[in-house]
Amino acid sequence: MNSEPESIRVGKWVVIPKLNKIQLTASPNVYVVTPKVMALLTTLIEHRNSPLSVDELAQRVWPDRVVSDNSVYQAVAMLRKVLNEESDIDYIERISGQGYRLSTEIDVFNLDSNVVDKKTHAYLYVGAIFTLFLILLAIYVFGQKNQADSKSDPHFEAVSLAEHLTKSKLPERITKAKQIYTEVLEVSPEHAVAMSGLCNTHMALAIYGSLPESRVDALCRPLLFKALELDSNNADVLTSLARLETLSRKFDQAKVYFDQALSLSNESPMLWHWYGRFHREKNNLDKALDAHLKAFRLAPNNPTVLRGLAYTYLNRRDLKNARKYFERSVEIAPHVKHIALYQLDFYLLNKQRAKAYKAWYEKHMTEYSRVYPLHKLSHILFLLSTGNLEEAIQKSEEIQITRQNVTSFNLYVRAGLKWYQQDKQGAIDLLKQRYLLAPEDNHYAMPYIMGLYQTRQYSVAKQLFEKHFNSVSRLNRNVSEHVGVYLLYAMILKKVENRRKVQEIRALIAEHLNGPTKLDIRYQPFWYSLNEDPEQLTTSIFKLLDSGWLPDTNDNIFAVEMYSELIHEVALRDMWLNKLKSAQAALR
Repeated sequence: MNSEPESIRVGKWVVIPKLNKIQLTASPNVYVVTPKVMALLTTLIEHRNSPLSVDELAQRVWPDRVVSDNSVYQAVAMLRKVLNEESDIDYIERISGQGYRLSTEIDVFNLDSNVVDKKTHAYLYVGAIFTLFLILLAIYVFGQKNQADSKSDPHFEAVSLAEHLTKSKLPERITKAKQIYTEVLEVSPEHAVAMSGLCNTHMALAIYGSLPESRVDALCRPLLFKALELDSNNADVLTSLARLETLSRKFDQAKVYFDQALSLSNESPMLWHWYGRFHREKNNLDKALDAHLKAFRLAPNNPTVLRGLAYTYLNRRDLKNARKYFERSVEIAPHVKHIALYQLDFYLLNKQRAKAYKAWYEKHMTEYSRVYPLHKLSHILFLLSTGNLEEAIQKSEEIQITRQNVTSFNLYVRAGLKWYQQDKQGAIDLLKQRYLLAPEDNHYAMPYIMGLYQTRQYSVAKQLFEKHFNSVSRLNRNVSEHVGVYLLYAMILKKVENRRKVQEIRALIAEHLNGPTKLDIRYQPFWYSLNEDPEQLTTSIFKLLDSGWLPDTNDNIFAVEMYSELIHEVALRDMWLNKLKSAQAALR
């Protein structure tokens, strides 16, 4: 407000903005609120004729920093707690789809500083002490009430044990918890906590046990809806419903449940985890990371929370942190049934991981793909990586891949199929189409650049590389974390005969390797090619195969050609390709 009055009458309250105080008229009761809560109230007063959205409130109350929606919800809840005391109306109305406003049923007008009862100042100190006493008393009474409620629940011991067993992440213990919750509901069919707990066991068994993910929704929804009817303010129930709607991609309904849950609690790690997953599914990666970090701070050793954080870092192309938190999750819960699948997201393919994935596929793929149909596309890439082109084509026809929506992943998989079918221009056209979906995204640019290189369009590849990887092209990027990108740039420059810059890159990498640092086995053949050392190149490229390496099509469609074309002797090249095909065939 431009000229803030000393005091404002809001219904039965007198508001003193400069002192952050709210006083009940004709009463010594004074509430001292935080500056942000007072800023929220004065903002609502200033705009009392129209509702303000959560985003608008965040911008006006916190103008100097970015805050989550939850900060607004908390401030509204704190303000309501004061204003709604001894009131038959809600002072702050929520208008669906529009935001918050002060109730139109209350009067608002400015007061001169002398209108407020002169006894106010005398009351302030006593009132503050009295208010503090009441708050402490309320906390004590509430705590006693919760203890009494727990003790009065005849199933308290059974439910608390079941909750503990579910947290163990061990299938046999979760199954025992499921049995306990079921027995409680047989005796007390309207026990809301047991309903929510039983749903949690279904969810846990889908992760750690043999229950298929596709059955969780049908098992949980009836329980959760009934529990919500019995207890509409149960944050755990709301979180579980938000989870189901997120996985069903019903994002509008999921948001409703999340908003309700967050208005009740902000201390639940699983609430923040699924709220992060919700934003990740919508590609709001900054909000997703913020939510997952909150979940992590609340539960740093929860494997589900850790995997959520790891995948968010992976989506942000931060592989170092992604692997860090994924490995932490595996250390805590090595028995997760989908671990062989998750490993393919965080590490490049090799024989050991390929065998583990095949075993997982035979056991779990049918049910898994019902909840996550996108994985059918990922499996096509795996088939290409293991040299099984015929089955990859068959799978693509089964899911009618060419008729699906034009998404980046769909285009990438189709490009891989085209390339392995020797339709090279068709593959490049699809990668260009994918690149044009997000022409400012480096992740979308890299496969297209490599495709241009493989089809000998070197000048265009150089131009695009320097646009998207400017710091590397200026040799200003840390070599240790980007050595593969530097090597690709040097290969492109070598083709356009920019020998001076090739030498500069060679010197940078040599300096990086001048010490205990060893070059990753995947990069050694390119390094020796750059140094024109054919003997070491041949040794390193066969050593790569001996290490169990396989071409990871999910990472690079062109890997086989990029390596094999380094070998100039035709006989040696054929020998390397045949050895690769034998390794791939052994996996089929």
